[in-house]
Amino acid sequence: GVLPFTHATRNSMTWSESDWDKPGYNPKNGKVRALFRWEDTSSGTLFHPTSGQIVPILSFARPHSRAFHFAWFNFFMCFIMWFAIAPVMTQVKKPKCLAADSDVCVKCKVDFPNDNYRFARDDKGDKDNVPPLGAKDKTCMKCYPFDGRKGAGCGGVGLTGDQAKNSTMVAISGTIILRILIGAISDGIGIRITFTILLILGAIPGFLLAAANSYIAVTLLRFLIGFAGASFVLTQLWTTTMFDLNVVGIANATSAGWGNLGGGVAQLLNGAIFNSLKMNGWDNNGAWRITVGWSPAVIFVLGVLVFLLTDDCPYGNFKELKNKQSSADKAATEAEVLKTGGEPGTVAAKSLIEAASSWQTWVMFLCYMFSFGVELIVNGNIVTYFVETFDMPQTKASTIGSVFGLLNICMRSFGGFWSDQYNTRFGITGRLHALFQQTFIMGVALIVFSTLNKDNSTDGGLLLSLIFWGAFTNMTEGATFAVVPYVIPTAVGGVAGITGAGGNMGALLGNALVIVLKGNAGPKPSRNLMFCALGWGAVASAMLVPCLWLPGIGSMFRKADTTQPDAPAEQKDAAPTPSQMAGPQPIFVQQPMMMPGY
Repeated sequence: GVLPFTHATRNSMTWSESDWDKPGYNPKNGKVRALFRWEDTSSGTLFHPTSGQIVPILSFARPHSRAFHFAWFNFFMCFIMWFAIAPVMTQVKKPKCLAADSDVCVKCKVDFPNDNYRFARDDKGDKDNVPPLGAKDKTCMKCYPFDGRKGAGCGGVGLTGDQAKNSTMVAISGTIILRILIGAISDGIGIRITFTILLILGAIPGFLLAAANSYIAVTLLRFLIGFAGASFVLTQLWTTTMFDLNVVGIANATSAGWGNLGGGVAQLLNGAIFNSLKMNGWDNNGAWRITVGWSPAVIFVLGVLVFLLTDDCPYGNFKELKNKQSSADKAATEAEVLKTGGEPGTVAAKSLIEAASSWQTWVMFLCYMFSFGVELIVNGNIVTYFVETFDMPQTKASTIGSVFGLLNICMRSFGGFWSDQYNTRFGITGRLHALFQQTFIMGVALIVFSTLNKDNSTDGGLLLSLIFWGAFTNMTEGATFAVVPYVIPTAVGGVAGITGAGGNMGALLGNALVIVLKGNAGPKPSRNLMFCALGWGAVASAMLVPCLWLPGIGSMFRKADTTQPDAPAEQKDAAPTPSQMAGPQPIFVQQPMMMPGY
């Protein structure tokens, strides 16, 4: 009745409980109990003292380590594609170019006979490379395809400033929709297949954006590209499935934090790619389109690799586990599945409905709304905020603002680690204490940050405030998803999806506040008041955490009643199934482990 470990082919590899009955793993659920360091080993020890196995973070072995690395890198690349157009938006806003032999361009050559039409530099030039005067003429600028200076040349789609902002808002809204749904979908068909579909289909609008030639096309495609942001939910579910309760906090936080780095890397890497193309003779039109088009190519390949090389859970893939059953076992399993929700579509719907109908889910939604939502706002507003409020030069503002994103390297992981440590010392309710503390401090830090200006703060004080606030913002994100698996253990996917959507809803709220407050903010810039309002929102969400009740666990200040009614006689002596002793898991993981013979 126990599945053997098999190496026959990639599509038949599965594991049994006995395969994980070894040091470093939980034999009752197959999950690994370490990420950076094995239990009971000293800092810096890379190999398990008994098995000799390297720590999971430095391994690419299936199924645990491989799932972890695919999870964060998938999200990382999706984040890059999501923000790929941002570094080249100034080029996209340029007007479309006219043919060199068009009537307009022929006339412009007469009006500006000394202009270099292949001028490509974005600085003031020198005596040997003088910027062309006609490149900034409203009529003739359409004849200068290489000039990359702001307000000069052509090669874009012709977006206005408001149209560019609208397309960004639409991109965020697309993510909200799919983040709500995708967790429940993965509960029905498994993470591997869901991730494969998302990556392969998500790459299509990414490719098409590189060919977009109108405002409508850019906006529609950015909306569809936004769906790739839902990869965050799958990343969290996958690490929850593979890592045991003692390390799930830091595993979730690290995979998400490294994935979030994609937003900052997109700014640096895509900017460098565009500049490299221009230096090698490409015009504006070709350079920005190639810059936007490379990331979906990588994402498409990742989708294929996820399908071929990864696993749904520590025991293999859901479909393969079912194929190993006998006919009698399959009939018994189908009967059990019908009792718990039916076919995959029904299971997904049940997961989403169950999550959405629980007020606890919406508390998590708010916590993430005022943490990751604020981070998304920072990505799009912090530089302008520094320029307007502190009169900083653009370069200096960008340098200081980049610190916030770089904190993802470690601080989100530290938030998960904090939660794991509280879980070890105080039990699962300790995770609620960690979430409350981090959320409250984050809110207060944001309120303090919003009061700073050039008259009451130096650049050093501003930087320290930014680091402190940013650190707790990242930690809160990690602590939030360390609690998510316990909110509704039977609908982890649904809860994760709704919680993840909260981050994007926070970004929409913040951008809407900037628009509403613009012109009505009195002596303070609209972004200043927006940050202050979001800080108070974070404090309010923290005050809801003590009310959060986790089924079978309790709340911050009250344990759940462990007294249970007598079980039927035939169940009293029955050994608990692995899924019952595994802690909360996505539905598709529980189902294979309830199969007869496991």
